[in-house]
Formats: sequence, C-alpha cells, structure tokens
Amino acid sequence: MSLQNLPLNSRKFEEFIKQTRHYNIYPMSLSQYILEEEQHPITAQLIELVEEACEYLSACEESEFENLFNCMPSGFKMFVSSKIVSERERRRFALYSVCSEVERSYFSFKGAIVQNFEQSAVLNVYPELSEKFDRDGLLHINSDFILFDGGIEYKNHILHYHQLLRRGYRSNPNFDFLELFAEYRSQTKNRNEFRIAIDHRRIMPKEFYGQVAEMDGWRGLPFDSNKLDDPNYIGLTVVERNKNSLFEQTCSLDRTEFHWSYRDGIKTFEIEEISGDSYTFDCYYFNRYIHSERDTQVKAFRHLDGAVKVYVQDNYQQRKNSFMPKEFKSHRKIKLWRIDGDIALNIWSELISYFFKSNEMIIKYFDPEKFEQIFDLRVRDFEAWKLAQEQDADDT
Repeated sequence: MSLQNLPLNSRKFEEFIKQTRHYNIYPMSLSQYILEEEQHPITAQLIELVEEACEYLSACEESEFENLFNCMPSGFKMFVSSKIVSERERRRFALYSVCSEVERSYFSFKGAIVQNFEQSAVLNVYPELSEKFDRDGLLHINSDFILFDGGIEYKNHILHYHQLLRRGYRSNPNFDFLELFAEYRSQTKNRNEFRIAIDHRRIMPKEFYGQVAEMDGWRGLPFDSNKLDDPNYIGLTVVERNKNSLFEQTCSLDRTEFHWSYRDGIKTFEIEEISGDSYTFDCYYFNRYIHSERDTQVKAFRHLDGAVKVYVQDNYQQRKNSFMPKEFKSHRKIKLWRIDGDIALNIWSELISYFFKSNEMIIKYFDPEKFEQIFDLRVRDFEAWKLAQEQDADDT
C-alpha cells in the first residue's frame, strides 16, 4: 500500500478539499480543527475522514506504515512516527495521513489556469455576478464590493482573490499589493475603474474571514520621471538575477525584461520576469507580467494591468532564449487585475513593485542606487559578503 492509494472515500475527500478551500484553511493547519470545542464547518468531515483512515491503518503491517511515512511530505513527518505502539499514535498518524493527501490536491494549478464559470462556486451562490465580469474574466469593482487585502466582501460572503495573486502561487494572498490596490481604489474610485480576478472555486461566509498579518515587507520606489514622456526613450532593458543573492532562496528567477515602445502619442511599458529552470508548478512556468500605457500629451498613465504568462515545460526554453518585443508566445496569459483612468505616478510604481513581490530586479531597475541602500551586500550577494567577512577576519 502507498499513501496515494490510501482508500479514502473519494467523493467525501473531494468535497472536504472544496470546503478547506472555501474557508482558506491550509493542509498544515488542519490538525487544529479536529479539536475545536465550537465545531468549525469542516470539523465533522475531518473527523469522519480520520476515522476512516484509522480503520484502514489498523490493518497495516509495520512495513506498510514505514512506506506511508516515507511518502509523507516532509513538513508532516515531524508530527508522527513510523513505529506505531498505541491507539493514540495510530490516530495521530491517520490525521496527518489525511493532511498529506489534502496537501497533494489543495492547490490545483490546472484549475487556476482554466477557470470553469459553469462550475463556479461563486456564481452558484450569486448568479447575478455573471454580468460583472469582462471578457478577460476580471470582476468590475463597484460600490457593491468592499476590498480587503485578503478577499472581497460581497453581501454575506468573502470572494477569494485568484490563486495566481497568492505569494509563490501557493501561500496567502500578496497582501502588500492587494492592500495598496484596495486603498487606491478607495481614494480614486470616482475617477478610475478597477478590475480584479477571483478564484471561482472558493467562497467563504464572511463571519469566518480573518485577516492575516505577515511580518516581511517589500518596497515600492518612486520612478525617475524625467524621460517618461520622451518618445525616443524606448527599447529593452534586461536586469539579471544574481544567483548568489538570498532572493534566490525565495523564488528562482533568471532575469526581468523591461520594454518601452511608442506609437501615436502613447508610450507602452511592459515587464516580464523570466523564471529559472527549476521554478515550476506541476508542468507549468508562471511569469508575472505588467502592461501599462502613458499618454505623453497629457503626461499621465491611463492604464495599468497585471497578469501571469503561463508556459509549458516542453517549450519554455524558447521563451528563455528570446527577448521582448520578439519573445516566444506564452501558452496562456491570465489577467489578474486592471486599472483605467488617471493613475498617479507614485502609486503606479508602488503597485508594480508590490505585484512583483520577492523580485528585487524591479527595484534595481527603478533606482539602482536606492537598491544598494535598501539591501546590504549579504542579501545582494551572499558569496561576496562571506568573502569580505573572511578578508576582514584575516586583516585583524
């Protein structure tokens, strides 16, 4: 027997995963819900699955427990032992076996890339919202909605942001970007139009919504505006990732491309980050992408949108070997948010920087000197920092 073949009831298990997504409960956090005094809506389902797993495990031999243990994701192994000597230990093993199964299915990237409106959990509850999506699947935000950094309040529920607006595409939402997006919408809703992508697989009763604080931060920087309206200031800039930097530990990126073009009084700005070979999600590569337009006659940004370009493994090297504006075409481009109107310059640069959270090359492009002031050598180039430390030690 292997962990993948643990014979849980497939219908109950799939329904349980749907509920954990609705309530934004991660697999690693599931264990706390089995002990709740005031039962959470998922508690009864979780207990039933654990009891079922425990029954199957009672018939397992020692070698089968060992195999199950070895197949567990490493984050769960610390909570259990492959040597079961008591009923309490067996039940604990059953709990984390269920958690491990949920971990494997929780983030389906196929479901994020192609969203099925006909099976939308959101439209099933609020069918009237079908008229509020544009042709790119973005939700038009008006006074019916309240934006938070962790979701969108609509009537009695919280709508979840699109999975590709989550940190690393698997974690919590990109709070820094979404907080700024929501704040700017509140400040300028009378002159700007805002749209954003949601996850149609999830919807949460609003009484269960709880904002989560993350203790790290990302920086937005003002951009030098001297040449923004110069029609001759166009072309491609490529900023490469220093592979010795600590940024590489967060997400593996190869480079970031910045491209300006000009036509009929409009300057177009595009950014695409290029993922490293190992930075895959299932069989896909996800490259964040920005598109913006500036009217040089009125000296204002009239449009800004963010997306993720999706590439498949088989032909991704063709994208790595090409550059804007003649880059290899992506398998799919998923629009995630959009602003139209008159976008303030400082907010424009901050939104871009926050959207590309954990991509230091954005800041390095906007202001190289400021980049070195913000991030010390240890962060920018860990190997160079170690060498400097060794030289300092030798000198003393």
